[in-house]
Parts: sequence; structure tokens; C-alpha cells
Amino acid sequence: MSKEKITVTIDEELLEDLDRVARSQRESRSKVLEKAIRTWKKSLLQGELIEGYKAMSDEDLKVAEQNLHAGHEALK
Repeated sequence: MSKEKITVTIDEELLEDLDRVARSQRESRSKVLEKAIRTWKKSLLQGELIEGYKAMSDEDLKVAEQNLHAGHEALK
């Protein structure tokens, strides 16, 4: 995987946090930021999956209720 060098501007407090984590993990700022971005992306994907599954379950519930109603009507 190729790497690109960028320049970012962040709040001083966040930079201190970044430096503290980098020191404690004995990793570069870049590596810590890469991990943070990957974690963020994973979190976004998980949120999208959760929303998708909720929407699917709502739809499945509607279909099941329609089928149940149709079944009751057929039994009359």
C-alpha cells in the first residue's frame, strides 16, 4: 500500500493526546492516526450495517404481519 504525506492542523489538546498515545504505544504519530482513522471507518461501517439490519427487520415484520392477516382471512 502506498503512502502519501499530508499536512493537517489540529487542536493543541488533540496533538498532546496524540503524542501521549504515540509515546505509550511506541509508535509514530502517523501510525496512531492511521489506526484511529481505520477504527473510525470500521465504526461508520458498523453503524451502517446496524441501520440496514434494523430496516430489514422492520420490513420483515411488516411482511410477516401481512402474511398472518392473509392467513387469518383464508381460514375464515
